[in-house]
Amino acid sequence: MAHLKLTMESETLRLPVSLDILMPQGRGGYKTLYLLHGAGGDCESWLLRSRVADYCMNTNIAVVCPSGDNRFYVNNVNGRDYGNYIADELVNFMEKTFSVSDRMEDRYIGGMSMGAYGAFYAALNRPNQYRAAFSYSGLLDISKREQDPQGLDLFPVFGEELEREDNEFDILKVIHKSGYLVDNKTNFYISCGLSDERIGMSRDCYKVMKDAGFKVSYKESEGKHDFDYWDSCIKDTIELIKED
Repeated sequence: MAHLKLTMESETLRLPVSLDILMPQGRGGYKTLYLLHGAGGDCESWLLRSRVADYCMNTNIAVVCPSGDNRFYVNNVNGRDYGNYIADELVNFMEKTFSVSDRMEDRYIGGMSMGAYGAFYAALNRPNQYRAAFSYSGLLDISKREQDPQGLDLFPVFGEELEREDNEFDILKVIHKSGYLVDNKTNFYISCGLSDERIGMSRDCYKVMKDAGFKVSYKESEGKHDFDYWDSCIKDTIELIKED
C-alpha cells in the first residue's frame, strides 16, 4: 500500500487542491473509496486520526481523501463548485491517472458529519455513479445546521436557499419530494453513535429514504461524534467493500 500526497490544479475550482491517497500496489483495476472529512478538517484528517491505512492493507481498495474547505461538497451559491469537483473532476482525474476501475460497481463514497452530507448529496444527484454511499454521524438535515452554524459562515455555501420551499441543498426535502430518485442504484448506509447529539438526523434520513424506496441500511451502536466512533465505522466499511 502506497501513501501518496498530491497537489493538483483544479480546473473546476480554479485553484490548487491537495489530496491524500492510499493506493494498492498490484495489477490495477482497484475499487475506489472517496472519503470525505468533516467541518474543520482537511485531506489528512482520516489518515491522521483513524486506522484506515491499516484496514486497507493487502486489499484492492484505493482510498482518496480530498479537502472540502468547509464548503459542504456542493456547488456554492456565492463561491466555487465543490460539488462538481468532488463528484466529477476528482473521479475523472483518479480514473485517468491511476489504475483504478472506472466501473460504477467499484466506486464508493463516504464521510463523517459534513463529509457524510457531501457523500449522500453526491450519490443522490448522480444515481448511476456509486455502488454505495456511507454516512457516519451525518449532518443530514442541513436546515438544523443553519440554526446552529457553530462558527461556520454558511452564506457563501447556501445563500438564502434554506429559507425557500424548494431547496436543492436540503436532501431530506429532495428525497421526500422527488420520486424519480428511487431509481437510484446506490446502496446507502447510515451509521450513528447512540451518544451523538445529532442522532435524530440519521434516524430521520433513514426513515425518509426507506419510505421513498431507496436501498438503505441503518445501524446504531455505542459511540459519540468523534473519531473513536468513526474509526469503527471505516473499519466496517472497508470490510464491506472487500466482500462486495
